[in-house]
Amino acid sequence: MTLGSDLFMATIKDIARLCGVSEGTVDRAINDRAGINPETKKRIMEVVEQMNYKPDRIAQSLAKGRTRTLGLIFFDLNNDFIAALVDTIETIAKEKGYFISLVLTHGIKEEEIKGINYLLERKVDGIIVFPVGNQADYQELKINIPVISVYNKISDQFPYVGVDAQSAMRDAADYITRCQYERIILVNSSITKKIKGGINVFTLQERQKGYIEGIEKNNINEGEGPLIVEGLDFNRMDTLYRQGQGKKTAFLCICDVFALEVLTHFREQSLKVPEDVGIMGFDNMSIRKYVSPQLTTVGYHMSEMAQKIFAYLMDMIHGSDIPKDTAFPCQIIEGNSL
Repeated sequence: MTLGSDLFMATIKDIARLCGVSEGTVDRAINDRAGINPETKKRIMEVVEQMNYKPDRIAQSLAKGRTRTLGLIFFDLNNDFIAALVDTIETIAKEKGYFISLVLTHGIKEEEIKGINYLLERKVDGIIVFPVGNQADYQELKINIPVISVYNKISDQFPYVGVDAQSAMRDAADYITRCQYERIILVNSSITKKIKGGINVFTLQERQKGYIEGIEKNNINEGEGPLIVEGLDFNRMDTLYRQGQGKKTAFLCICDVFALEVLTHFREQSLKVPEDVGIMGFDNMSIRKYVSPQLTTVGYHMSEMAQKIFAYLMDMIHGSDIPKDTAFPCQIIEGNSL
């Protein structure tokens, strides 16, 4: 037997014999599963590389009832942090021998349900979904594979991974207050309209709760209470800004996309940022470094989040329990818009 020979097709049994371990130990090393000594795993993977071992994925799928395909369901890829999350998960999956089947719903929950059924029919091993559907929508589905929801929580039936948006927005209000602002106006999505349409607004609600807690904690917006704009309603923004009667005002936006739109709007009104009005975003989009003034925003470790989501899904596929709720911490990313 010659290691690395193109004429020799190595098997797990061959690798186990060479390494002096069981076939199960080799399988754990190759598939990156727990229960193996790191030194043993290192030795096995060196032999795997030397022998140019290629697993028979078709045989594995038939034996284990798996397709080594994962489903991803997102509403769109217009926000670059979502695109980056999808790209990172796909890269990790490919390294582990999995392929991705991506479904885009464009924010239409009926398309999301169709997408779930499409992936179930194609027997994907697991699904990662950024849902716009609610618990009632998912109760009608016959889901018998692992599903993880990200950003929007569906129910306790499906593990959830997101960011600690409520704390993040509370911290954002703290930061804006320390910058000597007297008023904070929240620019949220069209949350009332979405709720009436049965759309999942979990993360939007969490961010709004954090904003309200933040202004109450800091005794800001005195006599006005929460000041909220739903959607890019520039007329309401202008009205709320003028009602400040010269008080130093900042707009805290639900995402960087909204923050950039608000920045453009006030420039068109001949207002200077941050001299006349402050603006803060959320998501730490890469485009902010090309904008002047550079946005102050809220960021988090997207790559770590993607790795955790994938690892959790693998654990579920292999029968292990994972936490019901996982929320990643956020941090303030300073810019020049406050």
